[in-house]
Amino acid sequence: MNTAGLFIHYLTDHAQRQVFLETRRCIEGRLKLEQENQRQERLVLSILPRFVALEMIADMSSLEDELNPQEFHKIYIHQYKDVSILFADIKGFTLLSMNLSAQDLVRTLNELFGRFDRLAEEHHCLRIKILGDCYYCVSGVPEPQRAHARYCVEMGLAMIDTIRCVRKQLKFDMDMRIGIHTGSVLCGVLGLQKWQFDVWSWDVGIANMLEAGGIPGRIHISRATLDSLEGTYKTEEGHGRDRNEFLRKHNIDTFLICPQEQRRNCGHTEPPKIQKTNQNWNPEIPFGNVIDMNCVGARIHNIIWFMVLCGQCCPGRRVQVDPCSTATILLLDP
Repeated sequence: MNTAGLFIHYLTDHAQRQVFLETRRCIEGRLKLEQENQRQERLVLSILPRFVALEMIADMSSLEDELNPQEFHKIYIHQYKDVSILFADIKGFTLLSMNLSAQDLVRTLNELFGRFDRLAEEHHCLRIKILGDCYYCVSGVPEPQRAHARYCVEMGLAMIDTIRCVRKQLKFDMDMRIGIHTGSVLCGVLGLQKWQFDVWSWDVGIANMLEAGGIPGRIHISRATLDSLEGTYKTEEGHGRDRNEFLRKHNIDTFLICPQEQRRNCGHTEPPKIQKTNQNWNPEIPFGNVIDMNCVGARIHNIIWFMVLCGQCCPGRRVQVDPCSTATILLLDP
């Protein structure tokens, strides 16, 4: 009788251990899958704006069974009629690239443009792209912004303050040349591979030419932007037609935002940390703040121990675990 009881106890214990091991593998797989999905989502959202990325992912999921990559021709284009476009270019970038090593130049630009990205978020602007030392963004996309022109001007003023702090640190003649125009844009993704979010319209071209015909350290705006500002800032004649053939050819009136007296103290602005180094340079690991994969084992360990404790605290009850769910643990009466 005792032998039979020991044998049954052994079989029961062995079966429970097998269930625990299978449950652990299932939970581990689910957690790793969730972790990988988070990494992929962060990667996609670092390339495409959320509203475009979610639309594309939804369409791909619905067409997953019948999708042929060579036949995927849907165009994701949206139109926005009341936006402001900002183009900014670093004046003195050539001198900077001649005086810094390639590693220090890349690090400086990364920290500088990272600061611009934070400013864009603070001022309700969507960064579109970085082209060399050119940075451009839009306010009013995807969410309409009543004060889109003012947000762009504030963004431009903050960029000028930031670059002047960098100029003091590096002791190079650097400044920002900024152009802003207000109008409508088409934005979205084109092509089948290497998708890039961008904006297109005649008004985008005007904003680009306003930057090209601007003055370092000043914000060069069009009459459309001036009208949208509704007298918020003091302005003066920009004379952009004297410096740019496109503006002269199309007879575009331009204006300059008057300097703000002690608008911001450089000491109170968070400047990029610029430093020269002779050490070997290594790129930072992207998405380093994502939860480490080693925590998966710890989470599983805690879950399994919870299950064991349930069995110890309730010795007269059986523990049943749904192997496809990390949250389903049942205590059953014998």
